[in-house]
Amino acid sequence: MKGIKFLLAIALMMPLAMQAQTAAKKKKNATAVKAATPVELKPVLTFTTKYVNFGKIKTGDKPAQTFEFTNTGNAPLDIDIVSGCECTELDWTRKTVKPGEKGFVKAIFNTVKAEKDDHKKPLTKYVDIVLKQTNAKNGAPWAESVKFDVFIVD
Repeated sequence: MKGIKFLLAIALMMPLAMQAQTAAKKKKNATAVKAATPVELKPVLTFTTKYVNFGKIKTGDKPAQTFEFTNTGNAPLDIDIVSGCECTELDWTRKTVKPGEKGFVKAIFNTVKAEKDDHKKPLTKYVDIVLKQTNAKNGAPWAESVKFDVFIVD
């Protein structure tokens, strides 16, 4: 009788032991999958300054600002588009900027090209920078903005 009880106890405990081993294997496999998940490669523009105030200027003046940046991301970056208003002349780094390297976006505000409605009042102008690289999660291009304030006194 003792032998039957012993065999019955082992038979009942076997499924529990097998379930515990299966759970341990699943946990180990899940950890391995997490470790194998790749880090998203992404460029990051870190500017030394993203804003400048040119203050009061006269018609004919052309104040300029070079917005310098470092690629602090883990992937190279290429600037695709830099845009501003018609009164802002733009230049920028045309080569690939690798992680740790520096680049620039230069904005020159041409008061002669500014609309007459823009004179004698404070203005905020934006320069948008769009990269060729895209966000892996949503496919949108990486983008950043810098800005400057100006007041044309005439």
